[in-house]
Amino acid sequence: MTLVSAEILKLRRRRGLMIWSLILTVGCVLVAEVVLVVLVVLHAVNAAHHGPAGGAENFKGVILLLTGLGSVAAIIIGATAGTQDVANGVFRDLVVTGRKRTTLFNVRVPGALCVFLPMLALGFALAIAVAFAFAGNLPTPSASNIAKYAEYGLMITAINIVMAVGLASFASSRVVVGVLIAWNAIVSHILISIGVLGSARKLIDVAAAEHFVPRGSNNTTIAMSTATALFVLVVWAAIFLGFGRWWTKRVDA
Repeated sequence: MTLVSAEILKLRRRRGLMIWSLILTVGCVLVAEVVLVVLVVLHAVNAAHHGPAGGAENFKGVILLLTGLGSVAAIIIGATAGTQDVANGVFRDLVVTGRKRTTLFNVRVPGALCVFLPMLALGFALAIAVAFAFAGNLPTPSASNIAKYAEYGLMITAINIVMAVGLASFASSRVVVGVLIAWNAIVSHILISIGVLGSARKLIDVAAAEHFVPRGSNNTTIAMSTATALFVLVVWAAIFLGFGRWWTKRVDA
């Protein structure tokens, strides 16, 4: 637990990382809510042409924005957690003290999650508050939909942190960030849209995470069971963590 706390402290001391991560999570929701406040004013002035700022549909848009940009923040935090010891030149010192390399690697994901998840939770809470406070005559998101969006946000960001930490054992943080953003935003969705791949698309981590999005929110969702989606995500996590741990044990300190 002491090593995890140290990992959290090392990440939190990076002011630039914290600022950008907050902008990409809480900040993006605040910007969206400012836009929605403008809609509130317009609705008050001309309700016939401008609807309320809250409600289920607006909530969906804000949450998809949060999970999209939040995934970028998760990747950046994970990549930083995976490279900061080597980049700062302290990995050798930590190894010399007798700490096992596997132990040093194993605390990176918990540390990154402890730093990132509160930001995601705060952004999610803000989105829920506005969805209900300014719903007007619009239907509000149901408890089941809120839970499903929470599951999706947790799954897609957590797997990105795990992948970033594992991949960062092999490459620099900039390479990791670029590769994973391209995979999440472009490559994975191209593969998911190729119908000829059939059920093989279930093996894509993004497709597995999107299983948790409420029905009707995403037309490209690949049908699979919850057990299958969880299994796919666990396998992806195991592969990246396994290779990351293996390389950490072999790399020169």
